[in-house]
Amino acid sequence: MRSVRPMVPMAGLMLGLALATLAPGCKITGYSIRAPYNTDIKTVYVPVFKSITFRRDINIMLTELVIKEIERKTPYKVVGKPDEADSTLEGTVNFSDKNVVVENPYNLPRQLTATMVVAATWTDNKVKKEDKKPPNPAIIAETFNFYPEIGESSEAAFYRCCEKLAVQVANMMEEPW
Repeated sequence: MRSVRPMVPMAGLMLGLALATLAPGCKITGYSIRAPYNTDIKTVYVPVFKSITFRRDINIMLTELVIKEIERKTPYKVVGKPDEADSTLEGTVNFSDKNVVVENPYNLPRQLTATMVVAATWTDNKVKKEDKKPPNPAIIAETFNFYPEIGESSEAAFYRCCEKLAVQVANMMEEPW
């Protein structure tokens, strides 16, 4: 006749493994399966980014894409008034330019790069003004190659550059490791 005793330790081991995999995180090592966003913040106010470049409306295009990316990727809700927001995300387009990389035999541009540099700051509105330190902006740069010979325009290239920058800004809103 078989003994039941060897099955008891095996059942305990299986129960222990099941509990370990269902645990939400480990306080000692810092691992977690939750999203890496600050749960104290629910709403974000995003004013139109400033621009110190000569490229027209690049800041408006970038602001719209950042708002869409925040709504799509993060748990935060973008609001229209700073009074209603838990935090504020501000930015400045510091540089936007296009440069010729390759010319064809007739000295016309064959390949160009669109380059943008943005400084973004995300501040918590719930902190008292006396306790607030001036935030250090995150400097984000992006380049995009485009080819006018096949019909790509600089406007489309700067739009793609803004899309990539918006993803980086939304990723910046995660909690630091």
